[in-house]
Amino acid sequence: MQQTLFLSFILLFICGTLMAQDNGDKKYPEGKINYSILFNSKNKGVFEPEFNGYKPDADLVKFLKANRKGLRMKIVMGFWCEDSQIYVPRMLKVLKDAGWDVEDDQVVKIYGVDVNKQAGFEGFKALNITNVPTFIVYYNNDEIGRIVETPKETLELDLVNIIKKIQR
Repeated sequence: MQQTLFLSFILLFICGTLMAQDNGDKKYPEGKINYSILFNSKNKGVFEPEFNGYKPDADLVKFLKANRKGLRMKIVMGFWCEDSQIYVPRMLKVLKDAGWDVEDDQVVKIYGVDVNKQAGFEGFKALNITNVPTFIVYYNNDEIGRIVETPKETLELDLVNIIKKIQR
């Protein structure tokens, strides 16, 4: 009887310890992320209000729409990062309003990183990520600019300024 009670206590202690570790160790999506994960039932409360509430400058969106050919973007974000929670859905809103197919990963690729801003996918180190979110803009497969962490002006104006570099 005492042995059974002792074993039960040990088992409960081990289970409690494991559960406490699991609850304290949050796991965030890392590596390639599908656009839809941002707006699924688990995440939409964080990302949907910023997406729906952001009103990009209409004139800048027109410029982006007229000059989107050959452009694509990589977005590196942390689900745990407040700046990512604000600026990633806003950028997606800007791109969508400008006619980019934000759900096509050939046009917009989204990557998640852990709290140390690391991810274990091929080519990650070459991206030289220091802060998140990082929006990397490519024209014909060449990087032409970045918006790192927060925009200098607004997302759409910073993006217009990056695109203007290839028009000179």
